Amino acid sequence: MGTMLDTRDWFPILSALLQTNTLRQFDERLQQELSHRLGCDVIGLYLYSETAAAFSPVSESLRDPASPAYPIAQLPAAGTIKEAAVLAGQAILTDDLSTSPWTEARALAPHICFGTSVLVAPISMPVDSGPAAKTLAVIAAVAPGKPGAFSAEDRIWLDLLSRHIAPVLTAVLAAEERDTLVAINKQVVLGTLTLDNLIRSIQPILREVIHHDVTGLVRFVGEPHNRWFDIVACEGVEIDEDALRQFPFEQMAAAEILTTGKPLLLTGHNQDRFAEHRYFESLGVCSAMLCPLLVQGAPYGFLAIGSKRRNAFSERDLALTEQIGFHLSHAITNLSAYDQIRRLKDQLEQENVYLREEMGASLDLKSLVGDSLALQKSLRAIEMVAPTDSTVLITGETGTGKELVAQAIHRLSPRRQNTLITVNCAALPPTLIESELFGHEKGAFTSATARKLGRFELAHGGTIFLDEVGELPIDVQTKLLRVLEAQEFHRVGGTQTIRVDVRVLAATNVDLELAIKRGAFRADLFYRLNVFPLRLPTLRERRDDIPLLARHFAKKYGLRHRKPVTRINSAALKALSAYDWPGNVRELEHLMERAVIVSRGSVLTIDELDGLGLSHERNSTPGTLAEAERAHIMDMLVRTNWVLAGKQGAAEKLGMKRSTLQHRMKKLDISRPVRPSS
Repeated sequence: MGTMLDTRDWFPILSALLQTNTLRQFDERLQQELSHRLGCDVIGLYLYSETAAAFSPVSESLRDPASPAYPIAQLPAAGTIKEAAVLAGQAILTDDLSTSPWTEARALAPHICFGTSVLVAPISMPVDSGPAAKTLAVIAAVAPGKPGAFSAEDRIWLDLLSRHIAPVLTAVLAAEERDTLVAINKQVVLGTLTLDNLIRSIQPILREVIHHDVTGLVRFVGEPHNRWFDIVACEGVEIDEDALRQFPFEQMAAAEILTTGKPLLLTGHNQDRFAEHRYFESLGVCSAMLCPLLVQGAPYGFLAIGSKRRNAFSERDLALTEQIGFHLSHAITNLSAYDQIRRLKDQLEQENVYLREEMGASLDLKSLVGDSLALQKSLRAIEMVAPTDSTVLITGETGTGKELVAQAIHRLSPRRQNTLITVNCAALPPTLIESELFGHEKGAFTSATARKLGRFELAHGGTIFLDEVGELPIDVQTKLLRVLEAQEFHRVGGTQTIRVDVRVLAATNVDLELAIKRGAFRADLFYRLNVFPLRLPTLRERRDDIPLLARHFAKKYGLRHRKPVTRINSAALKALSAYDWPGNVRELEHLMERAVIVSRGSVLTIDELDGLGLSHERNSTPGTLAEAERAHIMDMLVRTNWVLAGKQGAAEKLGMKRSTLQHRMKKLDISRPVRPSS
């Protein structure tokens, strides 16, 4: 302008700035006052970050991609007139930007740059420890197409004014930070929140103080030797987590935060050291702030705030975000505590229901007693595997005591103080089995009127026994495989990752290798279950144990039914030992209970061992085991008039499950005779 400006003009300007409460208001008032007094078209304010050596634009004209000044705001600090002013510690003036050495001249189009006057002044605060000053921000006055628009006096005037502005700017930033943290604290402490909506709840407050395009809440997962992270919540961009998996964790920004516990300011010019930076730039995210979150003193994850612009954030923004992260850490701690209390409450309620359903279904471990070599081999295997956390696949014919063995393994394991949850996979309808195993959220399907914990959640810390695992639908097998490998899953209709610590025992009487060939069972699931295979011998393979078991069951049911049975005569024991027992121990137990019920004295005789093909066996002995089993099942089907289910059905009398009986009938080619038409 060429005329000396009176320093008394500072007072109205400072007075106007003191009336502002936010950085946005401060910037708008500063532009109004200075553009009028300097007679220029553009006033731009940048916050300066010393450690990142970056200038973060505050003014809208610098943040709008459609603005001619936008490219200047995207530049790295090195070689700019702004950097020169900071290094010089005073205002710098250029009469024609196009002929200057500053990098801004190369960033603008020649027709814009030509004849443009620029005046830049640092806003600095004195430092107590020495003569140097700490630069908070810079003011840039621009007069496009007006060479020589500013005089040397203008430079001196703005230089002196900027030093008086520094305390005002400091006070405004402090007030805005205080008000923001109070508002966020009120929101996250007093609001009704979940992890899913925690970030969304603070967005309106956050947008008022920090211009950004992306927010995310990230949680660390995995063991120290296999770290990774989950994106709990993300707004503003779609992130492909599988695409991120291509980068080694130790080379990513998340690893640095986990290691150092310090926040990161990524300007768009300083993140080349992180392996994933090109991926995020391909999504349009050019700069970011990552602030660590601690829950109960341990690293939890981090709060991420991103922008499509470079130099989008300043050290002031980072410090404010770090404070916000402190409040979020407390909120997450509370949410985790509430969720744990709610989960334990739900688990106790579900366990009570489960235990009520299971009452009376407990098994007698004494049934595992026997002297035969076949049983002793199985018992030694149980003793070896029980103290470990190994997955066990128990195989054997129906009625051999697979559930009994699972209970023995659990009771001999370090998990014995926790729950053993039993799931009969064959008894659950295919449409409900996934919900039973993994639980469901309210509204997941028509009848889901409330959230339900699945059997895996109920077994947390304990053991789950998957009986008849070969009957699982193929799609549920896929989800089960993930649980076995990662110990995590989602409830039906849910998005939250549920993590559990569960030992898995499984049992089947199906030939899984044959099922794999038929495409009915996943090979990878079989190998994952078959870590420790445990085959139970049939009763035919341990005939020496039949008298011992028979006496045990006679005593057990004599006490239960108040019958004075004390022994079994030799003829009955001989007949029991000679029978092939296709239903194995379960069939023997049910036969002995019926014999005790019909007994007329203290000694069981062969006449009281009615049913289950014994009379047929005395008259004609089938040639093969399959023939004996077929004859035995046919005999019971005829006796029950071909009724399979129910208390009077063939399955109950044979000591089998209905699904098992149907499987055996199909295998042995048994079908109901066609009735002649009347």
